[in-house]
Amino acid sequence: MSANFWDDPQSILYIIIAFLVLDNLWAIYLLLRDILVVYKTQQVPNVISPYLPQELYDKMRVYKIHKSWFTIVQTLLMVVILGVLELYFGFYAWLYGVAGKCALAKWMEHEACVSVIFVLLLSLYFWLKSLPAMIYEGCCIRSLQPRPKPPWWSRICCFVVDVILGVAVTTVVVVALVYMFIGLGSYAPLGLYFQLLILTMIIFLLIPFLVDPFFGRRVPMENSNLRTQLENLTRQVGFPMSQVRVIRVHDPNTGSNAFFYGCCCLKRIVIFDTLLLNRGKADTSQLSPEELGRGLADPLVVAVVAHELGHWRNGHFYKAILSFQVHLILTILLFALLFGHGPIYQAVGFAPGLQPIVVGCLIIFGFVLTPYMTLANFSMINITRCFEYQADEFAYRLGYGGELRQALLKLYADNLAFPVSDPCYSRWNHTHPTMLDRLGRLEEHRR
Repeated sequence: MSANFWDDPQSILYIIIAFLVLDNLWAIYLLLRDILVVYKTQQVPNVISPYLPQELYDKMRVYKIHKSWFTIVQTLLMVVILGVLELYFGFYAWLYGVAGKCALAKWMEHEACVSVIFVLLLSLYFWLKSLPAMIYEGCCIRSLQPRPKPPWWSRICCFVVDVILGVAVTTVVVVALVYMFIGLGSYAPLGLYFQLLILTMIIFLLIPFLVDPFFGRRVPMENSNLRTQLENLTRQVGFPMSQVRVIRVHDPNTGSNAFFYGCCCLKRIVIFDTLLLNRGKADTSQLSPEELGRGLADPLVVAVVAHELGHWRNGHFYKAILSFQVHLILTILLFALLFGHGPIYQAVGFAPGLQPIVVGCLIIFGFVLTPYMTLANFSMINITRCFEYQADEFAYRLGYGGELRQALLKLYADNLAFPVSDPCYSRWNHTHPTMLDRLGRLEEHRR
């Protein structure tokens, strides 16, 4: 390796390949640790055995093992091996050249048009690369919650609509990105940051109005006893009861859940009707056999809402926004440092002086910044895990520790979430602590 590796394309290429390989091998190592724990835990943990039959646990265990080994093979073949070959043999530079040859008219030779063609060809390649895995997963990994498949004509129509929308959105985004970088020059990373900042603000403002129709439709709370208990709880902590919504979800297989989001007058606590016992219906004659008995009794629902109020009272929404902004600023600063460095482009096969904007974004965000992205993701995950522990503690201090414990046990069983995980794997991959970890922390509060 050259002493001045920063200006040596070959050294940069080897470093990028090393980032790719080490990052994915670390992910595989963590997954192997998790698989080992699953192999060892053959019996349902005693704490959840009243809610999770051994037969169902065995099915969940087999499913998790099969899915985990499939993920490892998929990562090794399609991400590591093919990824190394793509980088080493200059696949992205070659594909950009193919996109340039597809420019049949003079106006199509503009970088924006070539970039659109490149991204569409790359998307097609990624889809073809993932197709064998999708077929295997759909045909060979039996789902724990089998769902009726829509008619073939409906699936074809949905696929066509998705393709058309995907091409339209891709075209707009790529063209806007290229023209922004051309227009702003060296200030383009700053413009990218403000674009993302504005987009984030718009999303935060629109989410309160989009959540209800996206997941389902808002329905009144039929259970007057539950409403009374929730009114007492929200009055106790100063949260407006009018902002607690029950959503009748479109898909009855949607996991039992409740969540808090928003701020100021746009804050909401959303309760999926699947969280309520028998979907909150007084008349259970219209429910399927799978839905009967699913959900939580009223005191347990109140404990879950107390947990969500803990997110509100501890200001987790604001803290999450702040941490995301810190991450975004650091990412843009690193990107600005690397984007104009020519040897990075030469490392992936481009001739000196040729630095396509879209390819630069792909290589830097997708490969060069891998170590930072991995550590940043680990930090963000652990921040959210800390938030969950704090929200549990808030519910405990309100006197709902016992009910929250029962709610967690029932929810994990209803949602078919495997209750056992390797601690190291969980800290790197799960935004929520495992059920056993949360129960252990609740037990500590009692001492």
